Amino acid sequence: MGDRETYRFPFAAFPAVRIMLLMMAGIVMAIYIKMSIVGSLMLFVAVLFIWGLFEFYIRNIKPLAGGHISSLFYLLTIISASLYLYQSQEYLANSLLNHAAPVQLFEWENAAISGVVRSAGRSGSGRPVFDMDIQTTIFENHAEWKQPYKMRLYDNSDDHYQIQTGDVVHAEIRFYALPERRNPHEFDYGKWLRDRGIAAHGELLTRKHIDYGRRLNWGPFRAYVQRNADLLFDKEFAGLAKALLLGYKDELTPDTRLEFARSGLSHIMAVSGLHVGFIVAPFWLLIPFLWGSQKGKWFGLILLTLLLTGYAGLTGFSPSVTRASLMAWLITYGKLFHKVRNSINLTAVAAIIILLINPRQLFGIGFQLSFSAVFIILLLMPQTQRLIPYKYRYGYLGGFISIILVSVVVQVGLFPVLIYYFGEFSIIGPVANAMVVPLLSLTVPAGLMFSLSAPLAPGFFHIVAIPVQYSLYWIHSVAHSLGSYHFSYLTFGHTPVSLFFVWLSCVFLITSLRIPLIRWKMLILLLISLNFMFLELAQKKTGFNLLEVTFLDVGQADAIHIQTPGGKHLLIDAGRWSPMSNSGDRILLPYFEHLGIHRLDAVILSHPHADHIGGMPALLENMEIGKIYQSDYNYDSVLYQTMMNLAQQKNIPIEYPVAGDMIDVDPALRLFVVGPEKNAPLDRNPNNHSVALKIYYGNTSFLFSGDAEGSQEARIAGRYGEFLKSDLYKAGHHASNTSSTEYFMKFVEPEITVASLAFRNGFGHPGRDAVTRIHQFSEKQKYTSLEGAIRVVSDGNRIWRE
Repeated sequence: MGDRETYRFPFAAFPAVRIMLLMMAGIVMAIYIKMSIVGSLMLFVAVLFIWGLFEFYIRNIKPLAGGHISSLFYLLTIISASLYLYQSQEYLANSLLNHAAPVQLFEWENAAISGVVRSAGRSGSGRPVFDMDIQTTIFENHAEWKQPYKMRLYDNSDDHYQIQTGDVVHAEIRFYALPERRNPHEFDYGKWLRDRGIAAHGELLTRKHIDYGRRLNWGPFRAYVQRNADLLFDKEFAGLAKALLLGYKDELTPDTRLEFARSGLSHIMAVSGLHVGFIVAPFWLLIPFLWGSQKGKWFGLILLTLLLTGYAGLTGFSPSVTRASLMAWLITYGKLFHKVRNSINLTAVAAIIILLINPRQLFGIGFQLSFSAVFIILLLMPQTQRLIPYKYRYGYLGGFISIILVSVVVQVGLFPVLIYYFGEFSIIGPVANAMVVPLLSLTVPAGLMFSLSAPLAPGFFHIVAIPVQYSLYWIHSVAHSLGSYHFSYLTFGHTPVSLFFVWLSCVFLITSLRIPLIRWKMLILLLISLNFMFLELAQKKTGFNLLEVTFLDVGQADAIHIQTPGGKHLLIDAGRWSPMSNSGDRILLPYFEHLGIHRLDAVILSHPHADHIGGMPALLENMEIGKIYQSDYNYDSVLYQTMMNLAQQKNIPIEYPVAGDMIDVDPALRLFVVGPEKNAPLDRNPNNHSVALKIYYGNTSFLFSGDAEGSQEARIAGRYGEFLKSDLYKAGHHASNTSSTEYFMKFVEPEITVASLAFRNGFGHPGRDAVTRIHQFSEKQKYTSLEGAIRVVSDGNRIWRE
């Protein structure tokens, strides 16, 4: 019997892929390995020295062993070099932020600044936004500061074209406080700014002087094309034209962006390889006329370089355009000069160049989506196109089917990435792309050419641009029609980490279908990955029998979400209401949507004040609620009556628990009602009729007293005494001096006390006396005003902060 045939992956054919993966490994390791910049440099030098020793000395003495060890340290050299590259850039960025830290002491104060605009755009609310390199700052006390730093400025002017990239601006500004992430579902805008090296942000009050275009930059050219788009197209479609041609999405409404995302068409506004292909396609027709002579080849390469650089500059050098432009350049270079042209390798080269320039790009969603999509297409499309009958494969019908297949491959191939970042997955995308993408091959180059040439003959180009406007109308209509229905997309909550391994296994399996020697190995890998995913999902579902309690930061109000060991969801109080907003729309609904929660099994309202029921109308309108438990205090307010009417319309049962009752939600929990007392003395203050709860889970306990003040606390303590002893206590009445009295607290004696309140409020909370008592009787004190949302977890034996 002969030796069994084996398959060896041809690593030598993909050197760039190998280097790219090793660079990514080194950058990821830099996140988790806590090492100083000097330590990472010494590691790199040591590994490099050992590699050189084995490669150039020991390998000559012992070729086999020396060669293997040399190869190992070659790989480690790339990893350690990438680790050092990332940490050195992080060190430099953090040093600049630390040197600029003093400006954060001047929040809400005015200053005069001078600096260079690095980028210009619009915020989500439509305000002009400028990122600037500040060179000089003069504070209100006339102190001049020469420390350079980066700042983001927001303008209220309607003419956002007046200031462009490269302009030197002298202006009066007001510093804002750097925002913090206050709740689990919220975007951490402050961290986003810091990750970009921005040390401060504020409002542009007065423009004193602007020096236009002192430097060579793309800002004025980009603004020129944007202004021409405003002239060429109706106002309704000018924003879409800028998004489609330049990737400038700042003028699109949130609803429009959402419709494009849910219809699977958001990628056409990302300006990626699709757009670069349309721009470069006419140039490729010239290649047969250029490769006949050496001068023609170089002329063609220079022409292509100018074309790609110009378009990348117009689009702001986004990762997708940079990647596509690099690939197009490398492919064209290979075609002109008859070099090896391996698309997978060239894509890896583009990734290496981008990571060398900025290793942080690896963690950017644009980089991840762009390169994932390209690799998915390159790996899966050769197999997928075999589904097209051979007689149609190379005709017009085959081309149309290929468009649909590419859309399916990309949508399905990016499934885990899309649901991880966005929580939604478009299932109508292939249909929408088949209706739109063929039009783009003419719309993109024609629209860009007309936008560049419009000032030469405005009337003429306005007429010839009419077909492009009809195309924009059609694209918008498709996105609106298909993206506004719930059937067009799926919503997901938690994304298991193991799903990414299942995803990779599927890609490898499909890629290896025509290689019998490894496809069964890939199938086994897929089955193992599926088992790990099912195990993770089962673990998540059981939650290891954990009780999770989240004190949401709703300002001067209460809202506490409890997830029981059995997967039930309780809400104690619903935040505040004001004429401008309410906690339901602003915080609670986005929070529950982020977690994939659509039903609350019980809502417990301590009492009917607006800072405890403020979000209820929004919750009643948008979520399924099993039952409402609330105080029996008869309260007269429009908000309270609105809530009661909505609950009645939706047939939601309402109960009025009193001391001695138990609330049955989850068999693993015991919920004892300790207040209000039945037939309690009449008190005109609703706070003293608060529903107060003692919750037991295993050997751990929690006490929630609503806004109970001294008189109700005295009645509760007099009746229950030592029973009130709890591991965690939610401070009554937002840590007011009228609550958490000494007589009450000596029975509770919690390990942890949590107070929910706003940092700035008109009530003087937390009260100094209350803080003193809380500190006296509890080991740990937490305030949402200082820390944002606070989440604690119990396994039935102990409680810890998550």
